[in-house]
Amino acid sequence: MSPPPEATPIWRYIRLDEFTCPSPSAKETMRKGVSGFWDKFRRRTEPEEPIITQDELKRLSDKLYAQTAPEPDWTKPVAALNEALEEGLATRISRVHILVGAPFSGIAEVLVNWAERRGIKVIQPPEPGVILNQHQEWLQCLRNEGSTRSLAIPHLERYYLRHHHGLKLIRQLLPWLLNRPGYCVLCCSSWAWAYLSKALQVDKLFPAPWTLEALNQERLQQWFAHLSTRQGKEIFLFRQLDNGAFVIPPLDDMPFAEKTMRKRAAKATPHPEVSAFLTDLAAYSRGNPGIAWTLWRQSLQMAPEKENGTDTQDQTPNGDESTYGHTIWVKPWSQLPLPNLPEAADRNTLQILHTLLLHERLPTSLFIELLPFSFFEARQILIQLERCGLVISAQDEWQLTPLGYPTVRQALQAEGYLVDSL
Repeated sequence: MSPPPEATPIWRYIRLDEFTCPSPSAKETMRKGVSGFWDKFRRRTEPEEPIITQDELKRLSDKLYAQTAPEPDWTKPVAALNEALEEGLATRISRVHILVGAPFSGIAEVLVNWAERRGIKVIQPPEPGVILNQHQEWLQCLRNEGSTRSLAIPHLERYYLRHHHGLKLIRQLLPWLLNRPGYCVLCCSSWAWAYLSKALQVDKLFPAPWTLEALNQERLQQWFAHLSTRQGKEIFLFRQLDNGAFVIPPLDDMPFAEKTMRKRAAKATPHPEVSAFLTDLAAYSRGNPGIAWTLWRQSLQMAPEKENGTDTQDQTPNGDESTYGHTIWVKPWSQLPLPNLPEAADRNTLQILHTLLLHERLPTSLFIELLPFSFFEARQILIQLERCGLVISAQDEWQLTPLGYPTVRQALQAEGYLVDSL
């Protein structure tokens, strides 16, 4: 077992046109085929005989989730963002920098953390009514902030609506930002950026945008390992349910890793291979941190302790309770439950999903402003999508779920809708 490759930084910003998606494993590529959908092939695969059965496993407790896969800390990529923006900050050659991020990538949250550390004013978006009614007061208030003050705008996708009255504010905002002497960093959803590039050619107004480099298998391995040891109290082994392969290889100096090796050698047990789970997770999530982290949590399970206090089947591989070690079992990639589009999904359903992605989140009342649907029709479709786990409603606003996003993106791309580049 070798230590994880620490030399590769987890977080790195690159030019948008340099972005590439991680590739799936050879096994998954064969299963997926050249033109099929992931989910179609997932259902055709017969699961392998597991070394521990599903009946023997249980969901992680909230406490154990918080230990093994806690919420991402979006302050961590701030140093990488600062490095990417360093040239502009030092030289002031370019006054406006653009960040583009896919939904759930965390890139807007990183910008807010970066701005707060530097004491830069973070601008909140206008209400949709201000955009539709083309009120000038909001923009005047922003102008009153002063033309030299540095600004950060984390959600440019909330400054327009795809409506014949919905582009006036952003048409006035962007030239003002370009012509003022103050420094500004704009962050925009990758879907809104694709739309605004087509509708307003914003990609020709600004320098090349930056984005987070995709998290490949190597970076996901580092990130998840760091998350599981963040609290520093316990050590966990992550092994695949069907064959016992390590999903995250343990470090050589991990106390029970050495004992596990000795036990397997004594029993002439072949050394388990490293699972391709993270390779396929990186490819399916397109290296998106938020999507990958959500799927990772979905995959984790554990065996319950026996009544005599010992664990089942290598739960603590060395049998030494003093190590506080736990084996977390990871579902095979082909067995992960993922949401699918409803069978009755039609063009209206896809239009609602596409509109939702262009604006990140919307109340039901705005769908009827942006689409030729009645309130009841829009509401019925949204409820159906919610039952499928593709969208969620919170505080009267709808948005996609992290688990549903890859499915929706694939469906929209297959039907020829304008999609993002991330």
